Amino acid sequence: MEDRTTPITVSLPIYLDIALPALAFAIPFFVSGPQWLTGTAVNTLLYLVALTNRPQRVWIGVSLLPSLAAFSHGLVFGPATFFLIYFLPVIWVGNYIMMKTFSGCPARFNNPARLLLSAAAKAGLLFISALFYYQLKLVPPAFLTAMGIIQLATAIAGGILAFQVTTATNHHE
Repeated sequence: MEDRTTPITVSLPIYLDIALPALAFAIPFFVSGPQWLTGTAVNTLLYLVALTNRPQRVWIGVSLLPSLAAFSHGLVFGPATFFLIYFLPVIWVGNYIMMKTFSGCPARFNNPARLLLSAAAKAGLLFISALFYYQLKLVPPAFLTAMGIIQLATAIAGGILAFQVTTATNHHE
């Protein structure tokens, strides 16, 4: 039986330890379209960082900066962006958990299983938080969708794109 659990890794220069968090902050400004587009771009970067074995300081930067940029830019959720303030810490933890779950899965998990498990971990945390905030009447019901199924979809799409990027990069080395 073929072992398909070998992690995909790419060697990247050290200067990317600065460039990747900067890119994480820039994405919501340059890809400030609908949540599915911005979220997919951010999640692609999160998975790329996990796939390329960057230092933990890079993980923290790319986990924190996109949501801070989205909040300060105010376009991803339009007039409802203010409500994002409640979610910032949860998004930070969710991003980090997604990356850590993906990279820390046991070797018996193949790449699609790692992707689905890590995406579900992030989306599940965000949805439970949205449900809690909604029940406290802190956020409108639209955040149940935004922090649930859309988060799951953008995390899966971002992971698929990250696999495509690393596969293409590995073929050109």
